[in-house]
Amino acid sequence: MSGLFPNALHVARREYLFRVRGRAFLITTALLALLVVGVTMLPTFLGAFGVAEPQEIAIDDRAGDLSTDPIGALQAAFALTAESGEEPARVVRSDDPGADADRVRAGELDGLLTITRSAASGGEPGDLAFAYLSDQSPASQTRILVTQAVQAMTMSDRLDRAGIDPNESALIFAPADFTATAADPDATDEEDFGGAVLLSYIVVVLTFMAILTYGNWVAQSVAEEKSGRVMELLITAATPRQLLTGKVLGTGAAGLTQYVVMVAAVVIGLVASGPVANALGVDQLPFELPELDPVFVIAFTAFFLLGFLLFSTLYAAAGSMVSRIEDVQQAVGPLIYLAMAGYFVSFFAPNDPDGQLVAVASVIPFFSPYLMPSRMLLGNPATWEVVLALVLLALTLAAAVWLASRIYSAGVLLYGQRVGIRSVLRATRVSR
Repeated sequence: MSGLFPNALHVARREYLFRVRGRAFLITTALLALLVVGVTMLPTFLGAFGVAEPQEIAIDDRAGDLSTDPIGALQAAFALTAESGEEPARVVRSDDPGADADRVRAGELDGLLTITRSAASGGEPGDLAFAYLSDQSPASQTRILVTQAVQAMTMSDRLDRAGIDPNESALIFAPADFTATAADPDATDEEDFGGAVLLSYIVVVLTFMAILTYGNWVAQSVAEEKSGRVMELLITAATPRQLLTGKVLGTGAAGLTQYVVMVAAVVIGLVASGPVANALGVDQLPFELPELDPVFVIAFTAFFLLGFLLFSTLYAAAGSMVSRIEDVQQAVGPLIYLAMAGYFVSFFAPNDPDGQLVAVASVIPFFSPYLMPSRMLLGNPATWEVVLALVLLALTLAAAVWLASRIYSAGVLLYGQRVGIRSVLRATRVSR
């Protein structure tokens, strides 16, 4: 440590002030903060302008002899699946099917369900037939609920035509008494799972964006000084290891400063959404984010900082291997793929947070900054797993600093050479 400081701190201070005092940094940070606040409050404003109004489905009943009111059946299906505080879709009777069909095509009505009955042999009434006119996708929840209600009405009609008493039919279609109990008593409650999943995705996306965006800043900072021939002057006042540490700390701190502003903007947007929604008379989010345990906040901060420093150190080493800013993306390509691999693996966590794949990947240093916080939100990892992941991440960071220092010490003096495995290996051998 005595060989790093205070020169590394001088380099870090210079890098930090150079970044945050720039006009582009200040303008970009302010615009991004305003954009984040606007996006956070967008659902509230959309609700105020009626964009978030519940959907409306019209029913054209041409069969006319149904034992079950189709409007009531479909409305009940929507009401049962509506989230707490959310207004379900509305179901109305169609008085003018032709005009309602035109309204669906114009986007003024969300769907038109037409009910007819086919003629069976012997003059007896046949099965019901349904035609649904809508632009909703097959994966739309409203369309899925309409399909389920149609199936229930068909079965009820068949039972009625078979002479089954309507009361008995109601008993047949009564929902089962089903209760799911988590084997782990400390598992996330079902009521809080939706908010926990959303928070998990937010944590993963924020970590990925920080690594990708500000790690690239570190690489470009090194390449800028090499392209401007400033590096030869810098290494006369500080060792390559001091320069590497200062670059990572200074540029990384500038990036994290902008990042803190973004997080603060999200908090401001979420806090302001409540009073604004009440003033405009619109609903807020149909679910609440879970309360964060202090242990989780500390663990997430540790994983985030260690993961960020790990990738930033490697980004600095990669940036030292190129002489032009245009070549930075080629040099950091493998690191981008590595970061994306952890990002994509993290999307398995909500499906099975304590599964074998997620559990093993959550202790791998390059994946743990994404996966372990998600497991802590959605599952219940053992304490030793969290500690093991942090220890492995810290050890990997130490190894990365040693390796990156050797690459950096040789790479900062390499000009006009293509980046490849051979050049990296040669840099580690000849460096001091």
